[in-house]
Amino acid sequence: MPRNVFFVFVFTFISLFSVNVLASQSIIYNQFMPDNDLWKEDSLDNKSLPNVNQKMFLKIVNAALQAYAYDRPTINARWEDPIVNANCSRENNRVTINMYGGLARRPEITPEGFTLVLCHELGHAYAGKPYIRSTPGYYLSSEGQADYYSTLSCYDKIAGLVSELSKVDSTTDYITQACERFASDRVLLANCIGKLEGGLSLGNLLSKLSRQGDPNYENPDPTIVPRTLTGYPATVQCRLDTYHAGTLSLPRPKCWFKN
Repeated sequence: MPRNVFFVFVFTFISLFSVNVLASQSIIYNQFMPDNDLWKEDSLDNKSLPNVNQKMFLKIVNAALQAYAYDRPTINARWEDPIVNANCSRENNRVTINMYGGLARRPEITPEGFTLVLCHELGHAYAGKPYIRSTPGYYLSSEGQADYYSTLSCYDKIAGLVSELSKVDSTTDYITQACERFASDRVLLANCIGKLEGGLSLGNLLSKLSRQGDPNYENPDPTIVPRTLTGYPATVQCRLDTYHAGTLSLPRPKCWFKN
């Protein structure tokens, strides 16, 4: 084989290999809950008013865009889409989040719960370690870490821009007492109650899908994992425990996190 032909062959092979490697870095995304068919129950014509109407849906999404304007994430507010979920993707450090009306219209979902779902997706992008995958430009935080971040950090940022999220009319004795011990002022108290109430609304939705029974804050998951989980925790209760821990600035629960 002539020398110049050989180099052309080698260059072509290397180029093709490089393209294949880049192509393998496909967009990865993570969603709030497993795939489901709850969308079949959704209807824009439903006479019962959802807890999260279109106005509130857009208000919460726009507040998140404002709170995270420094990184310019794309948040698609897909009100008419019946999907009961939300997801986040990162490609070359560009963050894209999809929020669906089918989730917002669920009877279990409150404005506080919807905010926590959006915060969960933001958490995949901004919550840090542990990661599901840490390839540069494509990394996303684990499911448990995204839940933890949603109440530890994100909710307060959005609630500061959406006054309705700081007005919870009633709650359980446990939540009231826990938040009164934790909060040092009225804003922190309202946000604490909002986060724990929002966590309960998500626990009710997740339990409908998993059929595990409704979780509650007074009976934490006793599981101790041998290593940190990056996927969904095994129980809905573990996810509720994570919202609880983030709200009260407690360590991450041992039912998914291993020090």
